[in-house]
Amino acid sequence: MRKHAIFTYGVGFIAILLSLFIGLNGGKTILPWQLSEIDKVILFDLRLAKIITAITVGICLAIAGHLFQLLLANPLAEPSLLGISGIASLAVILGAAGLISSAFDFSVFYMFLFALCGAALAISVIFLIAKKLGNYASLAIILAGICITTITSAISSWFIFYSDNDQLRIFSVWMLGSFEHVTMTSALITLAATGVIVSLLKRRSRALNFVYLGDRNAQLHGIDVKRLRLECLSVAALLTAIAVSLGGIVAFLGLLVPHACRMIFGNDNKHLITKLCFVGATTMVFIEFLSRTLMSTNLPLALVSATLGGPLFIWVLFKHFAHRNHM
Repeated sequence: MRKHAIFTYGVGFIAILLSLFIGLNGGKTILPWQLSEIDKVILFDLRLAKIITAITVGICLAIAGHLFQLLLANPLAEPSLLGISGIASLAVILGAAGLISSAFDFSVFYMFLFALCGAALAISVIFLIAKKLGNYASLAIILAGICITTITSAISSWFIFYSDNDQLRIFSVWMLGSFEHVTMTSALITLAATGVIVSLLKRRSRALNFVYLGDRNAQLHGIDVKRLRLECLSVAALLTAIAVSLGGIVAFLGLLVPHACRMIFGNDNKHLITKLCFVGATTMVFIEFLSRTLMSTNLPLALVSATLGGPLFIWVLFKHFAHRNHM
């Protein structure tokens, strides 16, 4: 376990250094001991802001994915499954169209505000439907989320269908993931807010550990499972809103990272939450680096994450089931 942790921290440190200083396909490689004024602008105003944002998005998606999978007892659960990321992104798109037409400056603050409203609407509707279907049971929440996902997809498709070519390209590129709109101020504020949320969540690690035993056994240990599920899924929705407002919809990270971390580091949430933060951040930094350096133009983040995530998830599945077969 200690070797795995040291290896993970080492990979994360290397990924951050690569993203900061290495430039490929026309990008500028910066030598830290020989910084010109242009190098300082590239390093601190452009790359560092994107790296901090990537760290925040990676933490948010990894923690949100873990909470969805744990509390819903579904290994395929992630922010997009319940429609939270879909409604959050749709709210941002609708808000962007309204603000642009009203000649407002569309900043990360407004994007987060609309994403938060969308995520709050999604989780409220999901809880309302789940209460009617099965008193907030996991299956009821998942079914409600699938309904929301379908409706959101239809609305987004209609909206994109009636958009002109310029709007269509802007919306499509943003939904596939981009950090081009972030600033150092927004990056630091969202990272600090995410840190506070994760710190508060770690206080619930003991209660989250009892969820592995099932609802009935957790209740026998004094855990109010329904309240815990509502609280932590709301936190997951908030983290999803932060991730969507900063980078659009990034595929696979919220699904892959929790599985990989539980397989490598175990299930104890007291330590797992910290590992999830680090692995999620490292993975997102690496994805941002590849999206910026693989070609002469920036690739959408979701395109890179899905290309890497599919084969990696298959590998994780083989490792997981091979481990179970040897038990």
